[in-house]
Amino acid sequence: MGAARLASDERPGRVIELKVLTSWAQRLRGLLGTGPDADPVMLARCPSIHTFGMRYPIDVALVGELGEVLLVRRALPPREFLAHPDACCAIERPAREGAWLEEGEHLWVTAVTPDTVGS
Repeated sequence: MGAARLASDERPGRVIELKVLTSWAQRLRGLLGTGPDADPVMLARCPSIHTFGMRYPIDVALVGELGEVLLVRRALPPREFLAHPDACCAIERPAREGAWLEEGEHLWVTAVTPDTVGS
């Protein structure tokens, strides 16, 4: 598991720090087993997510290979499935008030830990 920092073209100065889940097992688990104060995660190579087994709702963004935010759902409840055919990764966090990603927004990586690269 690595870490990354993302920025947005549409919101200069805003930074999202998250854990990057690259293995099949890490992506399958996602935020399962965490609490509502968990850090955001990015599920690499993951065009769909599920909330089966979750104990709380999550905010989700599905992102395309060029960093475009394709689909956003706020407070997605447990026992749901979300997918986009053009997504290459998913970003999740426990649902909360405040700013979140928006459809059409463009993200780019500003920093990544060495253990994330090549995973």
